[in-house]
Amino acid sequence: MLSDTIEKYLKLFKEASNGEESLRILKEMNKEFEALPPSISEVIQEFKKYVSNPDYPGASFVMSAAWSNLSKDYTPILCQILNNESHYGLHERAIEILEVLRDERAVPALSKALTYRWSYDIWFIVPRKSLFALAEIGTPEAIMIITEATQSSEELIRDDATMILESFDN
Repeated sequence: MLSDTIEKYLKLFKEASNGEESLRILKEMNKEFEALPPSISEVIQEFKKYVSNPDYPGASFVMSAAWSNLSKDYTPILCQILNNESHYGLHERAIEILEVLRDERAVPALSKALTYRWSYDIWFIVPRKSLFALAEIGTPEAIMIITEATQSSEELIRDDATMILESFDN
């Protein structure tokens, strides 16, 4: 069961004595998820724990579990995470999964993520990744949002939006 696996690896990470050991444990966990992927319902259940408690310590492990068994069934809960600015710890990884899923239901949440600004994110990683996820989705609504982003007050966002639109023309 996924919750047991998460508990096991949380304990192992707490006991890890250095970064090298932590990396080894992370690789071991990912191999375990690849060998025996958790069910979609288990992943969603663990995501719900995070949504109800942003301090849930296993949240990043749930993202790893989701990668081992990708499903568009994750879109609503990932959008819920992305729509809550206080869940910023997982926004980048949620966007990466949404980009691969290419589910048009994610367009509103990805559009909202374009507005996020945090003092520590001087490169606008979350908004810029959102642009690329919108490009992968490629619906008329997503393209319109990217087009609007070419007018952003942030140069990095404008440049990425322009580059994406130019790539569609080629």
